[in-house]
Amino acid sequence: MILIGKDYKESNESHEGVIDWLLYRNAKFDFLSGDDYYENGKNWSLEINNSLEINKLNLKNYNSIWFRGFLRHRDYLKETFVKLESTNDNISELRWRLGQEISKINSQIFNTYKNAYQLPDISAIKVDKFSMLRKAKDLDLLIPNSLITNSKKELLIFLKKYKYIISKPLYELVYFEDKENVTFFKTKKLAIESFKSLPEKFFPSFFQKYIEKDIELRAFYLEGNFYTMAIFSQLDPQTKADFRNYNKERPNRNVPYSLPEEIENKLRILMNELCLNTGSIDLIKTPDKKYVFLEVNPTGQFGFVSKPCNYYLEDEIAKELIKHDD
Repeated sequence: MILIGKDYKESNESHEGVIDWLLYRNAKFDFLSGDDYYENGKNWSLEINNSLEINKLNLKNYNSIWFRGFLRHRDYLKETFVKLESTNDNISELRWRLGQEISKINSQIFNTYKNAYQLPDISAIKVDKFSMLRKAKDLDLLIPNSLITNSKKELLIFLKKYKYIISKPLYELVYFEDKENVTFFKTKKLAIESFKSLPEKFFPSFFQKYIEKDIELRAFYLEGNFYTMAIFSQLDPQTKADFRNYNKERPNRNVPYSLPEEIENKLRILMNELCLNTGSIDLIKTPDKKYVFLEVNPTGQFGFVSKPCNYYLEDEIAKELIKHDD
């Protein structure tokens, strides 16, 4: 039996594609979605004897699991926070604590099936971007020179070396939303003028040398295989620093791409060391034909790679899940 876990409010598109292929191949599966517990009010319980129960139905015997999240605290208690009378500091602390609790709950649901096959592997090392870069450098992959600092003096020294730098979060892509707006923290190219008003000490932040690119590359990795797409983002000023600054009126050109065997071998070793059997890898190919590793996201999106390149990744994932469901 196969179990699919989906984060609340995550797009259904990728899951529906995999489910369609599972149905086509007559596979047996259950679907565990955070949507059901926020919006549809289903009851669920997890006991220490390794049993997961949903609406009195015991879900126990799974051989193969595809997990892309389940619960998120900010949605689960949204009305509670609106009505809460307290200081902003207390509310922020409470949100953080609940986030940690939800993270542990998500982990324990799928630790219940630690002996099953899982995408991504349950033993995957959850590392930050800086740690990934360290490992990549140890494997002789090219990386952008990187700095974490709270010092304006040190930042300006770093900036003078490279003329242009970028700043981005060490954690996942961050966004904030209210009733009218959504604000994203994305990669941004910065010059020295950007830091004139910066205080001498600031919150520790992550900076990298800006890498000129010929093309951006997104490689979806699945059990040793690479499905790579070239993104011609440098041709558009809006997407030049980060292709995620999408231009919906003039989308970037995206085509299939084959990485050099040497780069694939190094990335394969990196994924093994991170205990990752799947993930989305971001790279840059520079104008002088060098490949620079940026990061890997264990649960990165793959639909926008699958369709333009005709990789049928939904079917590849379905076949991998079926193969381990014996």
